[in-house]
Amino acid sequence: MNTKSISGSFLGLTLLLLSGCVTIEDGPPKEKRDVSQIPDAIPVTHDGQFKDSPYELNGVTYTPMETAKGYEEEGVASWYGTKFHGKQTANGEVYDLYGMTAAHKTLPLPSYVKVTNRQNGKSVVLRVNDRGPFHGDRIIDLTYAAAVKLGFANTGVANVLVEGIDVKSFAAVKTAEDDNQQLFVQLAALKNYHYAQVLRRQVAETIGSDIKVVKGEEQPDPYYRVRIGPVQTPEHLEELLDKLDEGDFDVPYLVYEEVTDAAGE
Repeated sequence: MNTKSISGSFLGLTLLLLSGCVTIEDGPPKEKRDVSQIPDAIPVTHDGQFKDSPYELNGVTYTPMETAKGYEEEGVASWYGTKFHGKQTANGEVYDLYGMTAAHKTLPLPSYVKVTNRQNGKSVVLRVNDRGPFHGDRIIDLTYAAAVKLGFANTGVANVLVEGIDVKSFAAVKTAEDDNQQLFVQLAALKNYHYAQVLRRQVAETIGSDIKVVKGEEQPDPYYRVRIGPVQTPEHLEELLDKLDEGDFDVPYLVYEEVTDAAGE
């Protein structure tokens, strides 16, 4: 969330404005959407400037870290939703409650973290692009989608482990965790099979790599996912992302498939 906010947001949080005693509530969206298929963020090298200058809020000075590498902390996570949806984050990006992002008081912007719910063991990889939470002892604020995937959207808070990600080694380490998985770059998930095939051909003409359309298991209307890969090395991943950026395609995500998966084009 933007540092102009005086506190992090979570389910049921209300802010009493000084003018007029108006109550603004934060919470989940009215629309019911399956967020289980939203992929994690892709840790990629940042070539621009990092937002890591010290800042002051409510009389407290915060000094951001130089890197997320080696960072590890256990504590309370919360989430923020509709109240901030569509507004600018501290990094200058637009907050999307369905995105896989997070707010942190001192990690450099942007950076990447792995967040694990200590109660159920579920984990997500998130892009840190905002500041917060500034409420109690909470150490990180997640999007609504991330909270749902971690299983604590209904309770509002959870005890989590936050681990900073070394971008350069992430792809190699993650792939090595399970020999039965392959790493792919997912560009889109579309309802229309024809549009998915059109996108597949456009991407093929641009980057010249193996691309496929994977039919999901959703019923009765499946999504058709356009995926590139499998990714062989971190260098291969960087090459693919650079080519996609040159082609002005949408922001991709990393996904993992079982080696035995049979996905048709």
